[in-house]
Amino acid sequence: MRIHLVAITLFSGLFLVQPISSYATSPVDSSFMLRVYEDSMKSLQYVRINARTDKEKDTANARLFILMKKALLLPGSFNYPFDSLATIGIVMSPDKQFRLITWDVPKEGCAFGYYGFVQAYNPAKKKYNLFVLEDHSADITTPKTGVFTPDKWLGMIYYKIIKQKDTKFYTLLAWQGYNKMITHKVIDVISFNSQGAPLFGKSVYKKLPASFRGNPKRVIFEYSAEVTMTLRYDESKDRILFDHLIPIDDGLKGQYQYYGPSFQIDAMEWKNGEWNYMADVDARNPKEKEDQLFNNPKHPTYQPDKKAIYTAPH
Repeated sequence: MRIHLVAITLFSGLFLVQPISSYATSPVDSSFMLRVYEDSMKSLQYVRINARTDKEKDTANARLFILMKKALLLPGSFNYPFDSLATIGIVMSPDKQFRLITWDVPKEGCAFGYYGFVQAYNPAKKKYNLFVLEDHSADITTPKTGVFTPDKWLGMIYYKIIKQKDTKFYTLLAWQGYNKMITHKVIDVISFNSQGAPLFGKSVYKKLPASFRGNPKRVIFEYSAEVTMTLRYDESKDRILFDHLIPIDDGLKGQYQYYGPSFQIDAMEWKNGEWNYMADVDARNPKEKEDQLFNNPKHPTYQPDKKAIYTAPH
């Protein structure tokens, strides 16, 4: 059962998502209650993944969701790290203006449900806003070209937020378990409208290869769930590095359950206010671990040795 917590109002001809709560910066110390909530969520985070039935997972996740919401509504919660919640993605923007809290619930048949919150500071009103992310992946027909609000969110787990100077948006790197055969890595964008509400998706990509048709608002990489793909930010050169994906055979083009990384590394380089695609770049600098979503063997995304090298077909 979905918990509908976000109100929608009509504003300036656009649907505006209202936060479920706004609270001013406060000297109140909520650390004790935050630790209590965190302690209660520690075991639930594993039950939602490892329980035998979907019903047991959903029950644990519903409790986890309510506890997380209560915790995030407390004054001072914005900077609380929730360090013991190892299977939940919690990532802060570099300028500390917002953070994303996202997680998944793996279901029978290797389907996934996604849940999360956006905690954002509104400098104009000097308040923190909390938004619920409602996963509509199952009924979104334009995942690559749509612009989404929190109440109609393309569910995924974010692990990196990138901010360039003199921009009003942020680039996101994410993981999305799609089904039992296909996994996604995603480059997305988040921005905030004049009322402080988040929007996902933006056309900021240039010179994309032909396989990315149209004018995408996000880049979605599709590949076999049996392998691991690298998608990471190289801060030293202000670029996003990722494995070049190919099918194991030319006859399998478009069947992404047979795609995997080749020996080639491609990139998105930040230039003139856009991400510019570059093929076959030199990426010999040491790899970071930020794109290893969860360093936890109990989580379904943990893949320590699953990266196969697909050789280009002759």
